[in-house]
Amino acid sequence: MLLPREKPFLTGLNSYYLDIEKFIQHLQGEIGSGCLYCNSADQELLVYFDEYDIVRAVTQNSGEHARVSDQLDHVLVSLQKKSFRVKIYYLDSDSIFFWGQMPAFRRAQKILTSDKLSLPDLIFRLNQKDFSGFIEVNVDGKKDCAVLFFHEGQRRGGSYYWGTGGLSPSDADYNTLLGMLQKNSGTYSVGYFTSDPLSPEMEVELEAEEGIIKPLDELPDKGYAPMPSEQASSELNKALNEFIAVFAQTVTSKRAKAEPLIDLKLKFIDFAGIYPQLIILNNHPGTIKNAFCCVFH
Repeated sequence: MLLPREKPFLTGLNSYYLDIEKFIQHLQGEIGSGCLYCNSADQELLVYFDEYDIVRAVTQNSGEHARVSDQLDHVLVSLQKKSFRVKIYYLDSDSIFFWGQMPAFRRAQKILTSDKLSLPDLIFRLNQKDFSGFIEVNVDGKKDCAVLFFHEGQRRGGSYYWGTGGLSPSDADYNTLLGMLQKNSGTYSVGYFTSDPLSPEMEVELEAEEGIIKPLDELPDKGYAPMPSEQASSELNKALNEFIAVFAQTVTSKRAKAEPLIDLKLKFIDFAGIYPQLIILNNHPGTIKNAFCCVFH
């Protein structure tokens, strides 16, 4: 599981002597929002709450996918079977739903070191892949650590050991982390958000680690990255399928007065920024005609 990096609000508790439901109600009144983390030798539990409701409850057995609910039922079942160590983290109103609604993720197995790759360089190269996920950072020999979150290559905030609230968008915190890594070595681990919901049945194929981590030393600039022919063909087919539907709608419209192929070419030009493969069609009008013929074959 992924936890906030700030110091816990409470620690050293045991579920054996806690009524978790009443305890959460007490926390809702005292700190408002946060998460309750329980762990045993073979299972972890997480409960995210705001001042009014349970935002999300998560259970995960060792080596298995997590189970998610907006109710406490499966958490309470686990708590009845054994004792758990308990920690409480405070999450402010700006971060509770970010943490509580975090997408499913998979961690890369390879751990990177700052001696071989600086954090800014890692972030820059992941940015070229429109990376959505997080980087966990640990400073060697210190308690200082952080988890940085990204959406489509852009850093959206971080949870820092010295911070509070669970999600800081501050550049000052990020620069503090960089300063620590300049004085001390550190390690990074990368996690990738997936499109599938967390569930026991989740079957997500993460890109092979060598496809993400190994090319970090080889990745060319984004605009010049060579594209394998199979990937190009797949993306071209996807683009054609979407725009052919637009074209068919255009030529069957009573308002369509222009030459149909001109209409289609204009549509390709409009969306070439989204699908760069369409530039090929724009430069080769005969390809457009072939596509047109295939649609109405």
